[in-house]
Amino acid sequence: MLTMDRASNNNNRNGQTLIEAMVAVTLLTVGFLGISSLLSQSLALNRVTANQLTATYLAAEGIEVAKNLIDHDVYAQAAGHGTGWGTCLANLVSINGGFGLDYSTVDCNPGSRQIFSSNDYLYYHADTHLYDYDENGGGGTQTGFMRKVTMIPTGNYEITVNSIVSWPGPAGTVDDVNLEDHFYNYGY
Repeated sequence: MLTMDRASNNNNRNGQTLIEAMVAVTLLTVGFLGISSLLSQSLALNRVTANQLTATYLAAEGIEVAKNLIDHDVYAQAAGHGTGWGTCLANLVSINGGFGLDYSTVDCNPGSRQIFSSNDYLYYHADTHLYDYDENGGGGTQTGFMRKVTMIPTGNYEITVNSIVSWPGPAGTVDDVNLEDHFYNYGY
């Protein structure tokens, strides 16, 4: 009888160990699934944040290019071959909409600026780390970013510049960054 109780006790203990092992495996599986879910969400948010940062820098560059155009007018007047502050802007405002300006835009000549259209994507050049419109097929990689710069005179001595960068967001949405700056003619 003593042997029978011992055998029964061992069978119960073996069954108990099997249940404990199954519970431990289940808990570990649930834990790893939770961690992998958090990791995938983290990677997706990392991509969203990287796109927002890039778009903010591209929008700021658009403001800088517009400022350079305004400064170009002042310089041209000082050099004796221009009419001064806001002259270039008259050429830009005469066309409705905005412009796709990039770092190669140095003045308001038609060859150095581009009228914005809804399919003008910026191209990234890995060798120079610059973005442009790759009009001459310079070997850049097309990105999903589009930049539209508008320059609007808001008074005789003020110009408002908006630089809007948009890109495809998650789930088919379109995200954008809109920066605005005001430039004043203090030399009037």
